[in-house]
Amino acid sequence: MLSVSIGVAHAQPEPLQAGTADVPPWGLIGDSGEPQGLLVEFQALLAERAGLPVTSKLLPYPRVIRDLAMGNADMGVMFVSPSAEEVGFSLGEVVTIGVVALVPASAGEFTGLDDFAGLRVGFVRGSKYGAQFDNNPRFERIGVHSADQGLQMLSMGRLDVMVATEQALAFGLYRKQLESSLFKVALSVGVTRADLYVNHEKLTAPWVPQVRNALTALRADGSLHRLFYQHDMWPRSKACFERGRCLATQAPVKTQEK
Repeated sequence: MLSVSIGVAHAQPEPLQAGTADVPPWGLIGDSGEPQGLLVEFQALLAERAGLPVTSKLLPYPRVIRDLAMGNADMGVMFVSPSAEEVGFSLGEVVTIGVVALVPASAGEFTGLDDFAGLRVGFVRGSKYGAQFDNNPRFERIGVHSADQGLQMLSMGRLDVMVATEQALAFGLYRKQLESSLFKVALSVGVTRADLYVNHEKLTAPWVPQVRNALTALRADGSLHRLFYQHDMWPRSKACFERGRCLATQAPVKTQEK
């Protein structure tokens, strides 16, 4: 686990503990040895806007969920799902993202998830992509730590399909220096939404309205869209495929509302 405190410099109350998945590009250790990534930047924006200090703790995604459930973390970003609602209370949307399946460029055509019958399908461990994927008995789901690892396995023939968010796949291609021409988008698995959750028992804490209002303001003024879709973490050209299909260039149409 690695943590870094972010927020304003003058005297502050005890920092809020924010669990952050150590899954690139959401959370990772940079060349300087400090946490960075899209969610680390989000927490910095949130801390600045709310005027509160926040400590970002990089953890495996299942540990983010567990820490929030146990109260070891005050807040964390999780995919919206029934299990997330059991663990925490949503303060609102952080980002809506597309989930796609990549296959080798030489693979056949696919029209739906059932076409993956009998195949080895990689996914980022702990992620929820909807019941049709999460509970599908027709293919073997193989959990990997990150899209980086899954893409490497796909390129080596150890997976037949890799499913992840568009941002994770785009960054994975860039980070592993894998040419996009090696792969193609088999199909769009769906759209998922990530919200900012707080521990249920801390819902009445005095800082909660400040954090909720800051999140609402960041979403309203376009700060969140710029963070997740107009950043410079990877060149856009590194994540473009045949027929002009590029990953993580624009927000998908929302399918979930809270």
